[in-house]
Amino acid sequence: MNFPKKVKIANGEEITLRFPKKDDLEKLIRMYTTLSENSLRFLRPYEFSKEEVKKMFERVDFENVYSVVAENEKGEIVAESRLIKVSENSAELAVIVHDSYQNKKLGQTLAREMIEFAKSRGFKRLIAFINERNRAALHIFEKLGFKVEARSYLEPSIMGKSGAALKLVLQI
Repeated sequence: MNFPKKVKIANGEEITLRFPKKDDLEKLIRMYTTLSENSLRFLRPYEFSKEEVKKMFERVDFENVYSVVAENEKGEIVAESRLIKVSENSAELAVIVHDSYQNKKLGQTLAREMIEFAKSRGFKRLIAFINERNRAALHIFEKLGFKVEARSYLEPSIMGKSGAALKLVLQI
């Protein structure tokens, strides 16, 4: 899978999917720290801090943690997807889309591209954890072939303010 890659989303806008660059930190901070409470409700009970985003950014090493960002025509980062290596054959897939780009098929497009990227890296199994109340994410992952493997109740700080966490698995 080759990045950068241009994709069109549901509103016709062209988005560039690419690996993050060193000077993207401020753009990522802007994206994560401006997520609405509505978006955060399925992730965590508090907002992202600049320091957290910086630590997340620094973890990307393209050996254990892979990242692809979605950049709009104005040069803003509006989504990020990560693969986090769990074992030689497995990785966790995570996708976050800024409020202003939700419901435009960007999350689905990004997840699909990351599945192909994972295959190219030799992963055979992808895992995703989502809040059971996040119907949009559940729909996207199921549409891409993920199956619910487990359901568990976690502390609210792990997976949003309420609800169980679903462990979804895709054999690739």
